Amino acid sequence: MRKRVLRNFGVVIRGRALAGVFSVAATGLMANALPAAEFGLVVLIHTYVMVIRGALNFRTFEAVVRFGIPLNDSSDTDGFRSLLRSTMLVDYSAGTLAMLVSMAGASLAALFLQWDSETVYWAMGYSLVILATANGTPNGILRVYDRFDALGIQYAVAPFLRFVSVGIAWWMEAPMEVFILAWGSAFALGHFYMSIRGFVELRKHVKTRLWTGFRWQDLTGRESDFWKFVGVVYWQTNIDLLPKHVSVLLAGGLLGPAAAGLFRLAREISTILAQPALVLREVLFPDLTRSFHADDGGLHSVPFRTAVVAGVAGLLIVALSIVFGEPILAVVGAEYVPAAPLLSLLLLAASFDLANASLRAAAYAMGRAAAVLKIHVVGIAAYFAAFFLLTAMLGLAGPGLAAVLASLLSLGLTAKLVSGLTAQRSS
Repeated sequence: MRKRVLRNFGVVIRGRALAGVFSVAATGLMANALPAAEFGLVVLIHTYVMVIRGALNFRTFEAVVRFGIPLNDSSDTDGFRSLLRSTMLVDYSAGTLAMLVSMAGASLAALFLQWDSETVYWAMGYSLVILATANGTPNGILRVYDRFDALGIQYAVAPFLRFVSVGIAWWMEAPMEVFILAWGSAFALGHFYMSIRGFVELRKHVKTRLWTGFRWQDLTGRESDFWKFVGVVYWQTNIDLLPKHVSVLLAGGLLGPAAAGLFRLAREISTILAQPALVLREVLFPDLTRSFHADDGGLHSVPFRTAVVAGVAGLLIVALSIVFGEPILAVVGAEYVPAAPLLSLLLLAASFDLANASLRAAAYAMGRAAAVLKIHVVGIAAYFAAFFLLTAMLGLAGPGLAAVLASLLSLGLTAKLVSGLTAQRSS
């Protein structure tokens, strides 16, 4: 299992690393080309749409992995196809609803985010990109068939297209509206690639067409464990979303569009650790699920050893950011240098999340997703309490300190949970 995990992690992290480079470069170019206030508006439009999408995102690829791997490994093709039909119906229904809610809610968002009527129209049009994100099922298919190489490519597609399109806009000295179109179209194309690649892979392994033999009972008759898992992952997704996107909206509402731009730029650079954390969790989850069902002992050692190595690597990056943070931000523009302390704090929080990634994957594999959800509810409550208090006291550094406190709390509680579960399983 360890060799497969390392191989998959290496493949995906290369894609994520390229994605991070292109994403940071695209963000930096846009920040350099636009005044801080206009850059902040583009950030807020994208973030608003992603918040609505996240609020109605059921991350069905988790369910495809959790329930699809046993079906696929036992050659239950009909059961696997039935599962995929169920998750696809959830994908398309949630995506369509999210798009309509995003369009309808733009005017209300304008009241908090200080948007004018033109910005509201742009936010409504940008909401169309949500339709491209209804791809949880093909995402899960690639994981079931261990095609993390394809996922690695997909992760880099949208950031690469974003870098190219933003680069052209930057070279042409285009207005803000062109940057909005460049950002949204690249995002949508990257997600369309995921859909195509996933269903092409399914066709290689399952010759019967997916919708042959469709019955509404595929969805309505699905076992309660499936719906319970989907529900838990749904709420977990929303909790993950809050510090990622909602914090940008809060920074914009409390400190203004320019501060939202600074916050987004610092958070974009901090993905140097946030992306590996996501990759580690997603790569480990299928293999730890297999290990759990096979009872081969992998759950007892892999998560904790991985957590220690990942945490130490993250802290080294934090140390480098303290030294080089200001020079890096100065390359983008002098008005972004004040975000340097925030950058180091966000990287510190991300290092705790990186250490926590393997532990969270282990808890999911052992069927304790609900317990992880409760832990993150506690963490997010602490985050928001600290966010409002510290932002009022310290300005832009406040959200960074709040993220550190919440991530450290979640790490400690998750480690305690997994330690107890593995000890119980060993006895």
